[in-house]
Amino acid sequence: MSEALDNVDFKSFIEKFAYMKTTSINKERTGLSPKTRSKATRKDPYPQQIKKRKLSISKVSQYPLDHALPDIIDHNLLVLFVGINPGIRSAQTGHHFSGPTNHFYPCLVESGLTNNEVVNYENDAELPKRFRIGLINVCSRTSRSSADLNKSEMMDGIPSLINKVKLYKPKILGFVGKCAYEAYERSCKDSNTNNSNKSLPFKFGLQSKKIFWDDDGYTKISAMPSTSGRVSHYQKDYKLKLFKELKTLIDIEREQEGTNKLYQLES
Repeated sequence: MSEALDNVDFKSFIEKFAYMKTTSINKERTGLSPKTRSKATRKDPYPQQIKKRKLSISKVSQYPLDHALPDIIDHNLLVLFVGINPGIRSAQTGHHFSGPTNHFYPCLVESGLTNNEVVNYENDAELPKRFRIGLINVCSRTSRSSADLNKSEMMDGIPSLINKVKLYKPKILGFVGKCAYEAYERSCKDSNTNNSNKSLPFKFGLQSKKIFWDDDGYTKISAMPSTSGRVSHYQKDYKLKLFKELKTLIDIEREQEGTNKLYQLES
């Protein structure tokens, strides 16, 4: 009899440490089985603030798609940026580099070229007076991508570009897009351009070529990738690095200007 009681007590003791079934644990924790869980209880993995912003129709339909963007240009510029051609969004808004994923204005600000003042595409017409920065395109035709342009269209815009450089005399001409620079390079049979070191491999940044003015002086040439978000081969960090290098060149031009003014005063 005592052995039977001992067996019962031992069995009761063991049952205290028996594991509960997984299904019962899940029901106690959630109150619902995985199959019946409502979608409403799931958290949105993409918060509202980072979802793609819908464009306002009123802001992107002010101009027809064949509307040519105006040149943002003036005398005595430190840099004249040369884009390839207007994209769809730029043609619609009437502003340069206005695509929602374009890196131009973020790089412009973060590089220090605007003295750390925040600007966007709506401020493009103010750039010459505020920062001595100009904007222009090689080709005026609107397209979804620069790949939609042919070489002759790009080449046709170069003579006008060179004439404007000679007239307004910017310190630096900054091509924003390799194909824009290549169109200029193919046109360098002009006697007023420096064609030395033609065999050197291409690198972004300051180029050896110059555009000589009709009087004493010249414009230096710089090149960087397109700032369009479509150009995924070159990330924003690399583009920003080139903008900062351009800022260094511009700082040198500013110092030279100050030296020249001081020399003129002393003479």
